[in-house]
Amino acid sequence: MRAANAEGAPGVERPRVAINVVGCDAALAREAQRIAAIELRATLVDSAPDGTVTRVTATCLSVVAALEVVDPTTGKSLGRTVALTETAPSGRARLLALAVAELVAASWSELQSNPQPRAPTATPLAPYAAREAARAAVADRSLALELAAAFDVHVLASGDVLFGGGARAAVWMSPLLLARFDAVADYAEVGRGTGRVAVLMPSVSAALGVSRWIGASLRPAISVGLRGGYVRMNGIADGTTATAAHQQGVWLGPEVTLQVSAWERARVHPIVGVSAGAHLLGVRGTVNDGRDVEAVGMWAGVSAAVAVR
Repeated sequence: MRAANAEGAPGVERPRVAINVVGCDAALAREAQRIAAIELRATLVDSAPDGTVTRVTATCLSVVAALEVVDPTTGKSLGRTVALTETAPSGRARLLALAVAELVAASWSELQSNPQPRAPTATPLAPYAAREAARAAVADRSLALELAAAFDVHVLASGDVLFGGGARAAVWMSPLLLARFDAVADYAEVGRGTGRVAVLMPSVSAALGVSRWIGASLRPAISVGLRGGYVRMNGIADGTTATAAHQQGVWLGPEVTLQVSAWERARVHPIVGVSAGAHLLGVRGTVNDGRDVEAVGMWAGVSAAVAVR
């Protein structure tokens, strides 16, 4: 048996497909099989398929190709026709491959939308591992949105620690590339010799990043972006001999974040992360006879979140 592997998440089993192209040019058939396997992030097998393999037959009939999918992961059979004349001869292998991938993905998508069907299938389903591999391949093909509620710790250059939280969103534009956005607010009352300083720091960020699976359950992601917000510092005097004042202003600067998601294929999963950045614009809270509160220079952060996909 020959098996051709498409790129996929390391440590995660890839679904298996058998693609039989009948009546087409041999070179076109080989190229269509190769591209379809890559699009599906699947392992292409060309031996007699078993109960774990999604089977595709593409029959070329003059200027059209008739496609049939028999899918043991869902117990479904699907069919469609595609007009090969919609593109130039040099692009027909890719057109056929994309049509095959779309039809197979349409069957596998039921593993996402209806993972526990109430109506029993007429034929036995593939084992759980094969069904999960197909479901994961569909999830990785789609533009995935992740929403999270986060707890945040923000450490200023002056060593003062603020606590807060907010909402985050991540959009996977491919299995590797993601865009991340958040809106958080941090607050603390930091002590000084003659009183306290109440520090409020709401901020938003936008970043681009990359991610990669480690094994089957951990997915680290590193992103680089820009964070900006507003700082308000209110002095709180402890006695009549001290004078309270306030300072405020915007802050802005670059940010790099490393986050690790656990069991990300689950609908609800945890995320932990660390961040570092710099205030290119910031506010220094001047404290007489004490250490300034510095929302300037370098800063660091730690976060924990519960995410939903």
